[in-house]
Amino acid sequence: MADDDIPDLVEDLSSTDITNLSKYTQIPTSNPSSLLNNGNLKVNDDKQQPSPSPSSSNKKIPVSIITGYLGSGKSTLLDRIGKTSNKRLAIILNEFGDSSVIEKSVTVKDSEKNESIEEWLDLGNGCLCCTVKDNGVMAIEQLVENSKDRIDYILLETTGVADPSPIAKMFWLDEGLSSNIYIDSVITVVDAENIITCLDDVGGHWHREHNHLKSLQDAKEVTIAEIDDENKKLSEGLTTAHIQIALADTVLINKIDKLNGSTEKLSQIEQRIKSINQSAPIHTTSFGDIELSKILDLHAFDLNSERLSESIYLQQETSFHDHRITTISLNFPFFEHTKQFNQFESFLQYVLWESIINDKEVEIHRLKGLLIKKPNHDNDEDVVVKVVQAVRDTYDIVEDGKLLEGVTENKLVLIGKDLNYDDIMTELNKFVKY
Repeated sequence: MADDDIPDLVEDLSSTDITNLSKYTQIPTSNPSSLLNNGNLKVNDDKQQPSPSPSSSNKKIPVSIITGYLGSGKSTLLDRIGKTSNKRLAIILNEFGDSSVIEKSVTVKDSEKNESIEEWLDLGNGCLCCTVKDNGVMAIEQLVENSKDRIDYILLETTGVADPSPIAKMFWLDEGLSSNIYIDSVITVVDAENIITCLDDVGGHWHREHNHLKSLQDAKEVTIAEIDDENKKLSEGLTTAHIQIALADTVLINKIDKLNGSTEKLSQIEQRIKSINQSAPIHTTSFGDIELSKILDLHAFDLNSERLSESIYLQQETSFHDHRITTISLNFPFFEHTKQFNQFESFLQYVLWESIINDKEVEIHRLKGLLIKKPNHDNDEDVVVKVVQAVRDTYDIVEDGKLLEGVTENKLVLIGKDLNYDDIMTELNKFVKY
């Protein structure tokens, strides 16, 4: 992004402020122009309005991102949640529009009073999956602020062709800036009848037939570069569905009624999903009928949550892998010195920001792990537990993680393209010295 493309400052933070901010979310210094310029933090907001502060109750509202292909059943799932949840929901439908300014009607449901309150969310030009980088998050924050505590939960549906990672990163990054919202999880809905064919579609023939290509969408925000990138990936057999599954914190196999009771077909789908993302629980459903506790309030991005710790250590190596995107789990010894945390962070920055592991190009879509310094002289008070999590090139490391019983090694889980266990261990050993 050129300097002329960056909107005027909303806030001017000194380099000291930016350093303090980095303890929450790290920004790759190799590509800082989107946020930093001459030591200042650029806030991309055309309207130049300050981000609203949390309401007087200091209540933060969770946001669940619901992604999946056209026809997978996202809208049916949203309708089901709206009818069965006792939460007051704001449901944001992200669709391509025909006009230059898209105004989205957001219905806030109050199940107790059986009434709805209409709000209007102006997302600026283009679809939310593009403009969320600029002012989409702020618009949602303002919606929450203006709702006067009438919203308990936000559900955001992406377009079928959207890569959810830019949206997830923006909500995650925004949480460190005194936001009144936070990302809870990414929920990926797949169509049981078509997901295998979709994932096997080398060249994009099935995608073209079913209108799933970006080049076929009526959206001014889809660039030639994005279309070229999609064509390149499709030629390799890598689809947006792969990425949507890779980013998922939970996966719903919807429309299982279309399988006519075939357990063999269902098992094939489950194994294919696990070959891409082994860390996300998989649930089956028809017409979006799912127990809400399985998809809402997951706290998948809470770095010190017990659920995250358990998901990392329950992760096991499996015998099946998708050759395009896969999950790799590493176990390595507890750290003996605190300096090894810094060495690990250097490793993390290198593989995330350079996308190189053992001199080979890779793509990391999601990463999480627990890092532990073992006690000196068996003194439990000396134990240090840190949790690491990353979405693409953005990562966070915090202390006060939970050490589970029986854990004897550090653990790291990576989901991405062209990952190899031996390569990752080789690269890790170049940085971390015992």
